[in-house]
Amino acid sequence: MRERSSFTVSRSVSKRTVNKNQPDDRRTPQSGGPPTWRETHGRDLKFLGVFAALMIVYYAVTTTSAVNDRFFPWYLNRTAAVSGLVVNALGFDGLEVRDKTLYSKRGTITVERGCDAIAPTALFLSAVIASPAPWSFKCAGLVFGTLILMAVNVLRIITLFWTRVFWPKAFDVMHLDIWQFLFILLAILLWAVWASWTTKRTKRLADVRT
Repeated sequence: MRERSSFTVSRSVSKRTVNKNQPDDRRTPQSGGPPTWRETHGRDLKFLGVFAALMIVYYAVTTTSAVNDRFFPWYLNRTAAVSGLVVNALGFDGLEVRDKTLYSKRGTITVERGCDAIAPTALFLSAVIASPAPWSFKCAGLVFGTLILMAVNVLRIITLFWTRVFWPKAFDVMHLDIWQFLFILLAILLWAVWASWTTKRTKRLADVRT
């Protein structure tokens, strides 16, 4: 009886040892188990949350009187002035810039809200800030992306002025349909290019360190 009991105990100990060495489906992801839903989607949710919060802040700020009464009039006047300088430099005669209006006898346009590139720029900046990347890469994207969008906005105003002068029937289509769509698309593409560059740059730096 004692030998049988000893044999039974030995088998039970052996089973516990084997089971201990086998993988347990209930292990946590840190110990090598399958990732949780939070681990697989947490980064995306964080990006969307930060992006949405930044856009809410942007729209809240743009409704204040300080921004509407001071910043936007100043910014629109400067944008019209720069656009007028470029048009004159390209050899167009008879153009005058009056505050935010590009005036000529052949056609006139006024730079209003919606032609300021502020909203697409805010969209791009919010996406960059919300992205999981080092701040050195984010700062580079913020600076160069903003400059590109501002430059393209001047190009937009110039093409709209020329459309008003040389093809006035197509002005509304260019203004409301083509350029509005192109500007939003440009902001998204800029972020996608920056994100791709950031990913490759980060991977390259990691390979160099290893």
